[in-house]
Order: sequence, then C-alpha cells, then structure tokens
Amino acid sequence: MVDVRRVKDLHQFVGDELECKVIEMDRNRNNVVLSRRSVLDEARKQEREKVITGLQKGEKLEGKVSSVVDFGAFVDLGGIDGLIHISEMSWTHVDHPSELLSIGDTIEVKVLDIDQERGRISLGLKQCQDDPWKEKTKELKIGEIVEGKITKIVPFGAFVAIKEGVEGLVHISELSDEHVEVPEQAVKTDEIITAKIVDIDTDRRRVSLSIRQAKSGTVDESAEAESTTTTNVETEKSTATEIQDVSDTEEAMAAADKKPKKTTRKKTTAKETRGEKERKSRRRTSP
Repeated sequence: MVDVRRVKDLHQFVGDELECKVIEMDRNRNNVVLSRRSVLDEARKQEREKVITGLQKGEKLEGKVSSVVDFGAFVDLGGIDGLIHISEMSWTHVDHPSELLSIGDTIEVKVLDIDQERGRISLGLKQCQDDPWKEKTKELKIGEIVEGKITKIVPFGAFVAIKEGVEGLVHISELSDEHVEVPEQAVKTDEIITAKIVDIDTDRRRVSLSIRQAKSGTVDESAEAESTTTTNVETEKSTATEIQDVSDTEEAMAAADKKPKKTTRKKTTAKETRGEKERKSRRRTSP
C-alpha cells in the first residue's frame, strides 16, 4: 500500500525514499511487509484535525474539487475533504453534480456544518451566489391578493406558481371554507386560482397562500358595507323618532297652555250665590 488511493503505475516511486510502517514481519522467511499508506493516513489525520479545528461554521473559503459522485462532490480544503450535497449546489434543480462541477475545479464554498467527532464537513456552493428567489419575492407583500396556476397537488395541499421561479403552498386547510378530505375536491392541476399571501419566509424560501381567505375577504368587505349601511339607516330612524317625540311633547305642552283653566273663582262665585239667597230668604222672613 503505497498511497491512500489505488496506484496503477508503481514505477513513479522507483528511486524515491519513502517513509513506511512495518505492518507484518516473518523472520523465518525473511519477509517484511511495509505500508506507506498507514504513514500517510496518520499524517492526514493530524492535518485533518488541525484543519477542522480551524474552520468555523459560516466561513467561506476556496477548495479544489477532488471527486464527483451521484449525490454531490468532494472538495479538498487543504488536508481534509468536505462534501457539497447535490441539494446545496444550485438554487435551481440539478439532475447530476457533473452538470456544474468537474474534478480539479477551484471553487468558493461556505461551511454549513462541522462534525468534529466523525471528521465530516458539509459545504454549500449555492450559498456563495445570489439567491434569485429573494430578489423575485421582494415585491410580494403579506395580505396581497395574487393570481397563480396550480402546478402540483400533494396530500397536504397544492403548489401554485405566482411568479416565474416562485411557488407558494396552499395548505389543505386553506383551500375552502368547507371541509376538504383531499385537495382534488377543491382544485385541480393547471387551474388558475386567486389566493391571498398569508406568510413569506425568506430563510426557508416559502410562501404560504390561502384561497379560502381570498374568497372570504371579498365577502367580509360586502358584509361590512351592508352592516355599515344598515347601521346608518337605523341611526337615522332613531334620530327621526327622537325628533318626533320632542316635537309631540312640545305641541302637547302648548295645547295644555291654551286650554281654559277651572279656577277657584267659579267655585267661590257659586258659594257667594248660595250665601246671597240665604240672606235674601232671612230678610223676607224677618218682621
């Protein structure tokens, strides 16, 4: 074992002085088995520990692509390899890492995570590039009513394309005011719908939409207008009634003032009349 990787042509080492480790020895046969790889592995381990302890999460640095595999690409950071997972290569969909990277490419990467115990480093390539999604969603506002096309239906809702390169999710609970067992009961693929933006998460690159709130919002406004009109009419009726009551009261008071009052004078006159009759009667009977 001459190197950490398999070597096809060993002639390149002829004449070189190599530091090796004795891994097997047979004195009876005068046979000694050496390993240069063991020495290199130990040296790489020490170098790896030195490099990994010097790295910080979120740091950006340059590296060289050492290997390209189906699930990503390995990058040599100078003594230790880090992995760029295929999902961290581009903001757009990538079928295979070879579409973007080749062995020997020098690239800038961002340290996403460091596993000290396992000696693993997770890297990101797209984090060193501008995110077009954030630029496209700058003009969107929470509460805005937008029109979009349903691109995909899943058990928990439906995805809607509201701008080029920007999709939002309508959760199954936001599809309709009525209970929905499956999204297909309320919407279908390629259907053009109107929805309300209820949340925008730039960190997770998610837009939450609601068809139900977009519809109920229109109904609520009409109901509110109708309620306001009704309230105004009731207020006008109440005010007119109060004015009429005041007017009736004033007229009643005026009429009461105009009615002839029965005074004590009439009663007194009647008493005086009876008194006079009695006096006249006494005069007639007196001698």
